[in-house]
Amino acid sequence: MVTGEPRISVVVPALNSYKYLPASIDSILAAIEHYGNADLTIVDNGSVDGSWELFTSRYSNRAVVMQMKGVTISSLRNRGAALSDGEYLSFIDADCLIAPDYFDTAMRVFASTRTDASGSRYLLPDSPHWIEETWERLHASGKEGAINYIPSGNFMIRRKAFEAVGGFDEALVTGEDAELCQRLWQAKFSVQTSRAISAIHLGNPKALAQFFRKQVWHGLGMFGTFRGSWLDKPVIMTFAHLLLSVAAILNLLLAPAALPWRIASSLLLAIAAPAITVAYRYSTVGYVYRPIRSLWLYYLYFTARVFAIYRIFEQWGGRNLRVLRQAKG
Repeated sequence: MVTGEPRISVVVPALNSYKYLPASIDSILAAIEHYGNADLTIVDNGSVDGSWELFTSRYSNRAVVMQMKGVTISSLRNRGAALSDGEYLSFIDADCLIAPDYFDTAMRVFASTRTDASGSRYLLPDSPHWIEETWERLHASGKEGAINYIPSGNFMIRRKAFEAVGGFDEALVTGEDAELCQRLWQAKFSVQTSRAISAIHLGNPKALAQFFRKQVWHGLGMFGTFRGSWLDKPVIMTFAHLLLSVAAILNLLLAPAALPWRIASSLLLAIAAPAITVAYRYSTVGYVYRPIRSLWLYYLYFTARVFAIYRIFEQWGGRNLRVLRQAKG
């Protein structure tokens, strides 16, 4: 056990993660015990799968456990931060595993880099499904140091920096981590990735339908970083995919060419944005891995984000309609 170290407050947001919780929370408590100066706050978002009952029966004597129903994940994290008093805040998702020396390692990283926030992309579990392995290989990077985004499920930050920028944006359904990192950079705080601060993510999609639904959900926050820059490559490519898909349909139905040529050219238009993105990812990671599967996943990714755009404007229209009705009433 290490003593005399800065206090770390660990915040775990949770929603219906029962099957991962024993392994995840036990690993966090083991790391807290190893470090010696940390506390745990679990904030549940109205789970109905037995998670809340598990928290109260198994962990209430070793953590602060509370429930907030029907709020964003940003609200859960901010509430957990407000209930704690550590000099550092560690945000870990309820489907992640960490090593016993996780916090000791994190403190060494902060001491050596003098960064204000750190963490890294998730690691894969043993024997990963081809979907999670292919997606991870498309985005894996050996980069260390300054970075514009760290996933909030494996993220540590100095409290003074977190509070200075106002914490997570509670209006965002998702994408809150990228938006927070953007505000940290704008406020001149340092954000650096370190693979030494690692967590294994157990809740990756293991079916194409799950992958699609997850990308739709993530896509709901795609406009969250626009306050800083309109040059967001995923958003640009999503709109390119939308336009090219429309062009593919029109080409198939209306082009004067023979049917085989129309089918071939329409297919090329439909996969153009995914193909360009896969080629870009290969150039970034430095190798080619399962190109057909990579292309298929990026096609689903962009199609899911197009659907998310529809959902965003549908929700926006619904809110405006309610405002108009209230004004008339």
